[in-house]
Amino acid sequence: MPQLTLSERFRDGPPSRRPEDHHAWLNAEEQRFILWGLKERWSAARIGRSLGINEATVRRFRGKFWDNPELLLELGLFEMMGRARDDEYRCLVCADRIIRRREVERHVVAHYLDRAIVDELYPVEEDEEEFL
Repeated sequence: MPQLTLSERFRDGPPSRRPEDHHAWLNAEEQRFILWGLKERWSAARIGRSLGINEATVRRFRGKFWDNPELLLELGLFEMMGRARDDEYRCLVCADRIIRRREVERHVVAHYLDRAIVDELYPVEEDEEEFL
């Protein structure tokens, strides 16, 4: 069964935090919600209010993935579709289907960083250019 996209996952609202977790680190689901909110062009203040966290926490998280885009890839923002030999993936940010793992990684990161930065961090290899 396909995984839910971020929009499908958060259509009914943000993940909830128990009162005893108010000072805990952000969990993966909360980080995904922040990414969804950024994609929807929500302000850091609005995202923070929705999650019940400080706006500065949202800004710190955003700064962390700007400094280390690999953090985005650790959140499971894409899934493999079909058989392993097909090498087809689905972006869980926008539901696009993309051939090749490296291209889906570039695609996911490009949702949150400028294309020039993505090209610098994840250069297109010569044999991949035919798929662009």
